[in-house]
Amino acid sequence: MRGDYWILPLFLVCAATAVSSVGYVMGSPEAFDYPFTEKYQENLWLVRAHGVSASLCLFLGPLGFVTRLPYHRQRGRVYVLSVLVAALTAIPMSLMAEGGLLSQTGFLLLSVLWFYSALRLWKTAVQRDFKSHRVWVIRCFALAFGAVFLRVALNAVQELGYSFRDCYAVTVWVSWAATMSIGEWYAGSGQDQSIE
Repeated sequence: MRGDYWILPLFLVCAATAVSSVGYVMGSPEAFDYPFTEKYQENLWLVRAHGVSASLCLFLGPLGFVTRLPYHRQRGRVYVLSVLVAALTAIPMSLMAEGGLLSQTGFLLLSVLWFYSALRLWKTAVQRDFKSHRVWVIRCFALAFGAVFLRVALNAVQELGYSFRDCYAVTVWVSWAATMSIGEWYAGSGQDQSIE
């Protein structure tokens, strides 16, 4: 396994998040949670395009760390395409995010970084610069995993008695900054040798 023991739990968490997210965005628009109900209903195609593409990214992301699985390149192409669609649809969604300017700028910066990381991931693969490719795979997925972290962190702080409105904007920034920091540590630790 060469240190790959963490991939299965990561995949299961991401797959569960992806499946529940697709069920949520493709379900009845009347079931969207407050305070997102009206905005999501008015921008249904955007929400669904983002939700489905981001979910596909979460589902495929952990599999990119296992190069011995068949169809690595094909999965990689689908992964990059899903990130590009998810990041592009996230840009207009970020501008209507709850939490005001703080959360909007957090989501906007995340979207731009995510889009850029996918482009770099693709470019380094095409150039066969696999050392750099490994780093961009980790960065791109770390940014995507911020969505999982955000859900967990929001639930945790609300369980501690904080209201959604009090903690949402800060949690947006903390979620992707934390996962990106972990990704940077992992990329620099030399433990990512399974990625090609």
